[in-house]
Amino acid sequence: MSVTELFKSGSTASTTQKTVDDPIARRMAQIAVVIGFAVLLAAVYGRLMGYGLRRDEMMFVPPARLLGELSLYQDVFYNHVPYSAWYFRGFDLIFGAGGLLFSARMGIFAAWLLLVGVTSWLTLRLSNSVRLSLFSAVAILTCHPLMNEPGMAASNNLLQLPFALAGLGFFLIELKEQRLRVSRLFASGVCLSLAAGMKVSAIAFIPPVAIAAFLLPAALPFAVRVRRVALPILLGGLVGALPLFILLLSDPQLFLAHIVKFHSGPHVAYWEVNRLTEPGLALGLGAKAQLAYGTWLNGVPLIVGFVVLCFGWMAVTESTSFDDTEQSAFGPVLVVLGTLLTTAMMSFLPTPGFSQYYIAPLVVLPILAALMFARVPWSKHDYTRPVLAAASLLCVLTALPWLTPELRTTLGVGASTPQRMNAGGNALAATMTEHGIVNGKVATFLPIYPLEAGLDVYPELATGQFAYRIAPHTEPELAQHYVMAGPEQITSVFDTEPPAALLLGYEPKLEKPLLDYAIVHGYREVSVNGLNNRYGEGRVFLQPGEISE
Repeated sequence: MSVTELFKSGSTASTTQKTVDDPIARRMAQIAVVIGFAVLLAAVYGRLMGYGLRRDEMMFVPPARLLGELSLYQDVFYNHVPYSAWYFRGFDLIFGAGGLLFSARMGIFAAWLLLVGVTSWLTLRLSNSVRLSLFSAVAILTCHPLMNEPGMAASNNLLQLPFALAGLGFFLIELKEQRLRVSRLFASGVCLSLAAGMKVSAIAFIPPVAIAAFLLPAALPFAVRVRRVALPILLGGLVGALPLFILLLSDPQLFLAHIVKFHSGPHVAYWEVNRLTEPGLALGLGAKAQLAYGTWLNGVPLIVGFVVLCFGWMAVTESTSFDDTEQSAFGPVLVVLGTLLTTAMMSFLPTPGFSQYYIAPLVVLPILAALMFARVPWSKHDYTRPVLAAASLLCVLTALPWLTPELRTTLGVGASTPQRMNAGGNALAATMTEHGIVNGKVATFLPIYPLEAGLDVYPELATGQFAYRIAPHTEPELAQHYVMAGPEQITSVFDTEPPAALLLGYEPKLEKPLLDYAIVHGYREVSVNGLNNRYGEGRVFLQPGEISE
């Protein structure tokens, strides 16, 4: 089925119905669709590049530049699985000439394109409907929970989704088509492991596939299912997870200290003490439920859920039997429903809860819509057209306040956030050079600024404030696995190697020991333009003259 068929009037309602095929109108409709998607992509790109800096980006972006000299975990604190750091490293090697943050945000835009492409391809294969495939792409590009930090900041929140969805989709296609190709099932396992290597929470996509691999197709003997379904997926999963196993086996305590113990220990302790600094922080189950409600039952997710219910109702009301064919078609539906359940449950596990933890179930909804559509009888397909058209229009209207203003950034009206960060970093470097400071490290909780200009930073602060702020809440046995200096230890680090400059002004409470050090040791405050962001105005303190001479 081609895109052209989207605009042809069907004859399924009546065999005597005549179809008027106007090539000019069809061509105009095709052009309108292409232009519409180009505008949507341009708006998403503009919002991505115009989105303000986020603290989480200090964890994910600096390693892309530092991994050329330092090792993850051993030399740099990193509280996530490593694939995201390697992903951003690759984009920095390709786009790094445009700036560090620019290369990372380009990595996120590539993830957007991959997510839209995977979703469209899967829904097309599962439903054989170009209309539904186009609607699914629109739903992803206009999904409001992705319009904020989960989909706009350079982090691992979005990176997991296209790989997890591809892993689920390859398996569903083989179940639906009942071909059980080894290459597709192997690819399913690889993609699921890649997703888990991007973000631990993507593990939620694995249990439904793993369980179903032993149970489906039900018509096959158990031994055959193990050999032809479960084994290829398992082998693919092992290949995709091989780098994780290597890191784990090389130093289990170091790896687990960053990936598991950080999130279950000092991270939770820090937020329990500082809960008042983050309004609406979701620490308890009730607060997490409210956060999930606002993410799942609002805007585009609600619209896609309505489409699923419509197609489900059409399928159920026309179903008169439940033969072997129907049973085999129902298997993929159970797998997707299981995935919705596991991803939703996984969303509630991290403490505290943040909005990015609740987005995984949303990308599964279009897949469920495709499976429901595939069960709608041909006699009812004409009724699906107005549903998809209205739902697509509602998705776009819902997203207009989010996306329309961002076209200005795409068109170059004003500087983007990566441009401002790069300019600020270069201004800092130029000021240091003007004052005769050509060597030394910059101490700051926003290391992207100095790294944009090729300046050195302290390994203890290389990923921002995350290791620094948990130091008082970290047991000594655990702390020995982190490259970390807290408020009590940072001055000792500076005494060993005095900062060439300190860039402060963004976290007054956390920065107080750094500011006190600068004042006590006679650092000179100078004015540097371009260092302002959503966290405040940058204050630069340079070495005393005698130190730099």
